[in-house]
Amino acid sequence: MYKLVKFILKYHFVILFVLLELLAISIIIQNNQYQKVKFLNSANTITGTILETQSSITDYLHLAKVNAELAEENAALRKQMLEVNYVKVPTLYNDTLFRYDTLIIDTAARMPYYAARVISNSINKQFNIVYINKGSHDRIQEDMGVVNSDGIVGIVRNVSANYAVVTPIINRNFNINAKIKGSGFFGNLSWDGKDPSLAQLYDIPNHISPNIGDTIVSSGYSHIFEEGYTIGYVHEVHAVPGKSFINLDVKLAVEFGNLNYVYGIENTIQNHIDSLDLAN
Repeated sequence: MYKLVKFILKYHFVILFVLLELLAISIIIQNNQYQKVKFLNSANTITGTILETQSSITDYLHLAKVNAELAEENAALRKQMLEVNYVKVPTLYNDTLFRYDTLIIDTAARMPYYAARVISNSINKQFNIVYINKGSHDRIQEDMGVVNSDGIVGIVRNVSANYAVVTPIINRNFNINAKIKGSGFFGNLSWDGKDPSLAQLYDIPNHISPNIGDTIVSSGYSHIFEEGYTIGYVHEVHAVPGKSFINLDVKLAVEFGNLNYVYGIENTIQNHIDSLDLAN
């Protein structure tokens, strides 16, 4: 203790100078948007580099498991592409008969996916975040939806050149319009900060009578996620006394404690809609 006090007395001018410099830098960053963005991008780059190195070592030790998961995911994605891109449509034939022709839907062109690897994430905080190893150089953008083969992961909130920060469903700031699959009624889905495997869907009309296990999907009332992306499954139904609606606990489809690879979704259709809005 004596040596510490002696050190402080000896170098108190230097210590005071450093503290004042840090205070000045903090004030500049907080009050100037340009400096704030530059600082966040630099911090993301440094943090991302460290986390990616740590994640690479961990991944090397679990290559067999990761490869197996990737093989299953690729198989599921190929199956989805076949189911979505080819549909049978009726065409009038000989005035009275119908035949079914194959229609190819170019979903890949309007909703391109960009793969990224998760290099760090948390599940035990109120405001969990996910770091991914792709950034603006790889066409990852702010407000881009992020999914994996199981369902919705979150939304990109901050991007640097080579890394990005994703706000996952299990973050108190996350919310999205969601509905029971096959139903036209929707509510607001968010997370209460407790169980990282459960989210909450609020204000569903009580005459819907959902069943345990019903699928919860994105409603489509968003420029980030189109309708139909899986979020989770009804886990428990909670009646609200004196109200005409119910709340649901939703078992999340994504296992956030075992998150390896994700996909950023570029909604090119929304970009065209935004340009029309600006024109008006």
